[in-house]
Amino acid sequence: MTATLLNIIVCVDPARCLNLKYGGRSSVELLQDIQEAVQAEGLEGQVKATSCRCIFGCTYGPRIDVIDRTSRQKTLYGSVKGPVTISVRGRVNMELIPEEPADLFREHLN
Repeated sequence: MTATLLNIIVCVDPARCLNLKYGGRSSVELLQDIQEAVQAEGLEGQVKATSCRCIFGCTYGPRIDVIDRTSRQKTLYGSVKGPVTISVRGRVNMELIPEEPADLFREHLN
């Protein structure tokens, strides 16, 4: 059994993120695209993409967190790049959601 190396969490909270789009895709569509890309590359055992309720920061578009389970580093993705303020987290660095879903995990697996 292969250990999960990355967790990708996509907010699909119906109160906020579910109603936002980035690149023409809703958070549910982004999650589906990510899951399909993981499957297409045969990485189901190494990369786990799941939905969740509010992870805060939907002011910056649909929210995606990528957690590297080895380094414990968390990368936040949204519709902006650079430092932003999220109410419960304070000042954080945000990355743009990549156009290609596989780029969310490819760069973190290298």
